[in-house]
Amino acid sequence: MTDMLEAVGVSRRFGWRWALRRVDLALAQGQRVAIVGANGSGKTTFLRVFSGLLRVNEGDVQLGGRPISALNRSRVGFLTHNPFLYSALNLKENLEFFAKLFRLPAEVATEKTLYLAGLLGLEDHLNEPVQSLSQGLVQRAALARAMLHEPDFFLLDEPFTGLDLPAAEGLESTLRNFSAGAGFRDGAPRSLLFTDHDIPRALGLADWMVVFSKGEVIFRALAMETSAGEVSRVMAVSEK
Repeated sequence: MTDMLEAVGVSRRFGWRWALRRVDLALAQGQRVAIVGANGSGKTTFLRVFSGLLRVNEGDVQLGGRPISALNRSRVGFLTHNPFLYSALNLKENLEFFAKLFRLPAEVATEKTLYLAGLLGLEDHLNEPVQSLSQGLVQRAALARAMLHEPDFFLLDEPFTGLDLPAAEGLESTLRNFSAGAGFRDGAPRSLLFTDHDIPRALGLADWMVVFSKGEVIFRALAMETSAGEVSRVMAVSEK
């Protein structure tokens, strides 16, 4: 059976308010899935649940057929709005610090830092404080941080936010490459689940398109078999 990260009947409540209701969603090995929806539709909450960082009230999240837990959560890389980089440290210091948190030996940490910096076009910025980097460079640095331990599944929450067109196109190209396995020692394809407000871009990058509304999945289709207009109409009707 294909290895996958899977949500089965997942619901999550904050006090009396249900943020997610009975969500079923599977991310297979090498697959790219985009989630779109209005603000407050449950996208970010779902990514936090799917990554194992937030517990569910109902349902289950499984990774490779087993409940996601501290034992297997390292197979999931999570890129949020917050890059989780120390602004006063330079880029090299940041990546080496997080490599230690992932329990990589010192020599491996240095090797991975230099390799990922080259892969993501960061090699000329290794000695610059993160606080001096552009938003596009910070996004790539955060991606490098998430790639250090070579997870199999990547969850990205609005990764293109704040990027100008050239930076967004560069990040999209990078995501395509490493979803195909480029940059990883085993060469195996990586799975991507990402949220985005740009529907045409999401359709162009994803294999599957999923629409959330009020905490529920209301639409899913192969990206190549749907259009931005159809997705926009579904979103508009759902929010009335």
